[in-house]
Amino acid sequence: MRESKKMKVGIFVTAAFCRKGYLDAISGHVQIPLMAAKILADAGHKVTLVTTKPRVTDVLPNVIPENVIVHVVDHASKLWPENGPILGKALKQAWQLLSFLKSQSFDVVHFFGGDRTGRLLALLKSLGIKSQGFFSPIKGPGGSSAHLLGKVTKMGLRRIDMIVATTDYVRHSWALLLGEDKCRLLHPGITKDIHMPSDNVLKNSVLFWRNAGYENGADLAMKSFRELAPRYPDIRFVFAVRPHDVLENELLALQRCVSNIDVHIYPYKPGMSLANLLHNALFVVQPFRSLSLNPQMSILETLYAGVPVIATRVESNEELVMEGKNGLLIPPDDKNALSRAIETLLQDRKLLDRLVEMARILTKECWNWESFGKGLLRIYENTDN
Repeated sequence: MRESKKMKVGIFVTAAFCRKGYLDAISGHVQIPLMAAKILADAGHKVTLVTTKPRVTDVLPNVIPENVIVHVVDHASKLWPENGPILGKALKQAWQLLSFLKSQSFDVVHFFGGDRTGRLLALLKSLGIKSQGFFSPIKGPGGSSAHLLGKVTKMGLRRIDMIVATTDYVRHSWALLLGEDKCRLLHPGITKDIHMPSDNVLKNSVLFWRNAGYENGADLAMKSFRELAPRYPDIRFVFAVRPHDVLENELLALQRCVSNIDVHIYPYKPGMSLANLLHNALFVVQPFRSLSLNPQMSILETLYAGVPVIATRVESNEELVMEGKNGLLIPPDDKNALSRAIETLLQDRKLLDRLVEMARILTKECWNWESFGKGLLRIYENTDN
């Protein structure tokens, strides 16, 4: 495609709808495809967003421009905190997608999501979708090519025309499966640029914000905060978490037992917000054991807010957190390493000040929508039709 030709593009992501009043809590897996739709539409391409609408949701995020068409198919996944597909609904969704995509004759269909979404795109291509098929995965490919099922999956995934990854960790893992020539890398920005209060406050907290689950290392943060809170009585050790997480009751019990541990459950009480919590934070701890998506948007959003992060060396985290420059990196599943890193920053304020100074600057240099948009349009312009 040359610059003068405009394309017809279908972008698919599940669960783009959210609840009224929760627009500041848009899921990380939705943010990048919505911005991709906006970038392509603003460049003059005819874009249709194909998505699902879980029963507890009401509205679409306002990042979607009016000139993007929205088409809804059945939601086929269990509702959080459960996960996984519902077989009957998944089959119906696949049929709906096949019928709609065939009827629209898109130049490109671009799917965003996890491994199942990639396999869905490959299936639809095998069933006769003639469009170029792009896939932006949030994780590396699952399964092993050493097994029959893995070999079949690999053969099917070869029907995908292009992998457009958003971290090098994910790009590399898919390149091992499909080849370097099929894989591209684009670094996104964030859609939730957290506007910090302008008043000067005495920063006196260490913050964990994320779902309070095992994969996110909430149990490690609980153990570390319990150990450190008595040593640092002037520091607040703060959790900001979603409701109904697996460790919610333990968190509330910990708050009752330790006077300088606070727990905030979303939606927060009036007057409290993530911006306030970050504004009061010296730094954030995110001791992931594994990532639900790459890049982890909560790390990006924290760094964009000018707050350093202590994160684990898992998956793509090392692409976001630069050791000793905008944060610290620790081994996964290591409470002692987490506690040492926290104490390092509490005791070495010169180091902490350097991390604060560079947190937003270094992050924004590499992770921004301007370079993402240029790269995305370049990929589409070089598409053979």
